[in-house]
Amino acid sequence: MMLLVAMKKVLSGAAVPRHSVFTLTDGAFVIQWDEAQVQDLLSGDYRPFRYEDIGHPVTDYELNQLKSAGRVEHFNRAYVWLYALPETGRHSYLQVLQRGRELVRMYYLNTTLLAGDLPQVQQALADSGVFANYTPYLRGERVVLSGKDGALFASLEDVENAQKQLHAVAPALGDLMVAFIEVKQQLVSGEHEILPANHDDDLATIIASQTDTSVTRGRQVVVVGGELDSLRAIVSLCQDMEMRVHPVESGVDALRALEDDLPDLLVMDMQLPDMHGWELLAKLREIVDFSRFRVVVIAPASSGQNEQTLALGVAKVDVYLVKPVSLARLRQNIWMVLKDQPPN
Repeated sequence: MMLLVAMKKVLSGAAVPRHSVFTLTDGAFVIQWDEAQVQDLLSGDYRPFRYEDIGHPVTDYELNQLKSAGRVEHFNRAYVWLYALPETGRHSYLQVLQRGRELVRMYYLNTTLLAGDLPQVQQALADSGVFANYTPYLRGERVVLSGKDGALFASLEDVENAQKQLHAVAPALGDLMVAFIEVKQQLVSGEHEILPANHDDDLATIIASQTDTSVTRGRQVVVVGGELDSLRAIVSLCQDMEMRVHPVESGVDALRALEDDLPDLLVMDMQLPDMHGWELLAKLREIVDFSRFRVVVIAPASSGQNEQTLALGVAKVDVYLVKPVSLARLRQNIWMVLKDQPPN
């Protein structure tokens, strides 16, 4: 009789809690090492992380890209195994912050609504019978939502359940996006000043790109991708932005789609099953007018500076992103290229 022994995979990377790996509002992939700073997973650079900074939980789609980029070895729902950064090996020995006594992570919901819409938000919550369970207030010029009596949500599960409920009972609130901050322990049950206003124009633009759907609502987008998981993630993102999405899985299908009906935006992966992205771009230029829509290209991590120069200067694409690309960064770029583009 043959004895089959199941061997567990031996992982060489350092295991860190999944909540310590996240993306910032500007789309950067970071890991939190201590209360005051985070480290960029791609560059190794450090940046301050204050308790008012906004973060977004990392998705499986993003972690799979980080695996391809050689930053993540493995992941599951609780942990992420990180390879050491080549210049320092820092991931192999530095301890990751475990929710300490001083700070705790709390969640809230961003809306697409501005200060003048606050009375309408309050009325929508009242009409839906959930006003007692949620507190709307302003972060800068934008309306955000916390839980009962101004308390932030204690867990990702809690805020996602709130998001689902509000989408169902109060559709007038529009698109709601999960965000978190690190707050001081004594402020967890406090009032809304734990979300201080930030008047920086660049940050305001970044935040708008993550929450505002007025720019993208109703716009038509063709999404081209050969990898099914990647295609689904980008399609879901575009649907969250209230766009009309036409997904295709090959270059040939993309040619047919754009020849039949010109969209406002093309989002394409350069790695396709039937042709290279460069070939698709060349063929598209023969049949459609590139000035009538915007093009966002997602290139493999092996792409060099020369390819980026060719894409932007010769192929005339509007945005050239190199994997790994966070959904926050992709959303920001889609919003920016459509902001001043009239719809077709």
